[in-house]
Amino acid sequence: MTPLTVTRHGRVAVLTLEHPENGNRLDRDMADAVTVALQAARTDAAIGACVVTGFGEIFCLGGDYQGAGPTAAGRAEYADALIGMDRALAHLGKPLVCAVNGDAHAGGLSVVIGCDLAVASADATFGLPEAANGLFPFLALAIVKDALPKKALFDLIYNARLLTAHEALDLCIVNEVVPRDAVLERAIELAEQAARHNAEIVTLGRDLYYGMRGLEPTAALEAARVALLAALAAKDRTPSAK
Repeated sequence: MTPLTVTRHGRVAVLTLEHPENGNRLDRDMADAVTVALQAARTDAAIGACVVTGFGEIFCLGGDYQGAGPTAAGRAEYADALIGMDRALAHLGKPLVCAVNGDAHAGGLSVVIGCDLAVASADATFGLPEAANGLFPFLALAIVKDALPKKALFDLIYNARLLTAHEALDLCIVNEVVPRDAVLERAIELAEQAARHNAEIVTLGRDLYYGMRGLEPTAALEAARVALLAALAAKDRTPSAK
């Protein structure tokens, strides 16, 4: 079975993580496949938005670090692949919706947070349980740290506590909670709705958001100024613009 399946639903590309025998964990091949698919989607004008989901009843239980092997080189390649995937999520330039069809733990939670919007199954759980396995959410922390209050973040880490879907909703980790069999359909609906806007301007705005992370205020405002001027020029080129 290939680690990733990409299907089309109109203008929405659906990326399905497929390692069901291993909790849809992210190994180097799957992370690389997601990166390639997102990079292709960015340059494909026929794709207006993307959805990421998992195969079966689990979304993703994290990274498959054991599959990286015991060597420093193998582990570095694994880490680089996951970092490349995170960058591709940020650099898609189009709306990205997560269809959380089941549990999203560790690196799986970072993928949820790395998407713009998320719809979760009512029975899904969310967490960073690495400490219970003798580790720490090192790579996930880079993504999750800005999405959760500090006390909530360290509660999840130190206690290896799993959030319910409704707790995740309260913390704005997901936007909606629906029955499992409605997750993908609702995520596609949200993606289709977001894809109706001016694609060039959405790309400018989304790239601005992800590009501003970590910038000090003056640099962020200058980046916003550049994007605004480019967006106004794009709006002028749109026949229906007013």
